Amino acid sequence: MVHQLGVLQFIKYIKRETMKQKEKFTKWKDYYLEQQKSLRSWPDETLIRVLKGPYLDEYNLVFKDKNVLDVGFGNGESFMFLKSLGLNIHGTEIDVAVCKQVSDWSRKNGVEVDLKVGINTKIPYPDDYFDYLISWNVLHYEDNEEDILKGLEEYSRVLKPGGRIFISTTGPEHKILTNSKKIGEHRYLIGREDDHRKGQVFYYFDKPSEIKRVFSKSFDDILIGRTHSELFTDTLDWFIVTATKG
Repeated sequence: MVHQLGVLQFIKYIKRETMKQKEKFTKWKDYYLEQQKSLRSWPDETLIRVLKGPYLDEYNLVFKDKNVLDVGFGNGESFMFLKSLGLNIHGTEIDVAVCKQVSDWSRKNGVEVDLKVGINTKIPYPDDYFDYLISWNVLHYEDNEEDILKGLEEYSRVLKPGGRIFISTTGPEHKILTNSKKIGEHRYLIGREDDHRKGQVFYYFDKPSEIKRVFSKSFDDILIGRTHSELFTDTLDWFIVTATKG
C-alpha cells in the first residue's frame, strides 16, 4: 500500500510539472505570435560582433555552406543575418504555430529555413549534424542545473566533432532579476510585474568560473565574454560563451 501511494504521488507530481511546462510554453507561444505581427529582421548586435568581428580570427571560422542551428529562434530575427554569412539555417522553437509563422515570413523574405518544434533538452536533429549552434538568451530558461547540463549535452550531441556553440545567457546584474527572489543556487523566481515571465524560475550564472565548471562537462576550449549596458532606466547584462565539441 505504501509503495502504491508512492507511485500515485509520483504520477501526480509528473502531471503537475507537465501542466506547468504547458502553461509556460503557452505564454511563450502567445507572446511570439503577437510579436510576429510586426516581425523585425535585425539580429542582436552582440551576435553580429561575435560572428563578424575580429575576436575569433585565430580560429579561422568558415560559415559559407555550413549548417547552423538556432535554438529558440524566437521571431527569427537572426535569420537574415545568418543568410548573409552563407549558412544553411535550421531552428527550433516550442510550438508548431510559431515555427510555421516564422517559416512563412522567412521564405517570403527570401530566406530558406528548416524549423522544427524542440527545446534545449530535446532537439529533433540527428547526431553530428551541425557545424555551428546558436543559443541566444535561451539556456537559462531551464530552471535547474541538471537540465542545464542536459541541454548542453544535447547541444553537443547534434554538433559535429569540432563544431562550435555561440551562447548568450543572462548575467547577475540584468534587469530581469529586479524584484526576483533567489530560491536556490543560481535559481531565481522572476518577480517583475511588467514581464510575462513573472512567476517562472530561471537559472543564472553569477561568474565565469561557474560557466566553465558546467560547460566543461560537454565542451572544450571555452571562451567567456560579457556585455554590460546602462540604457537610461534599465541595465542589460549578458555572458557570451563560445566553445567547441571535442
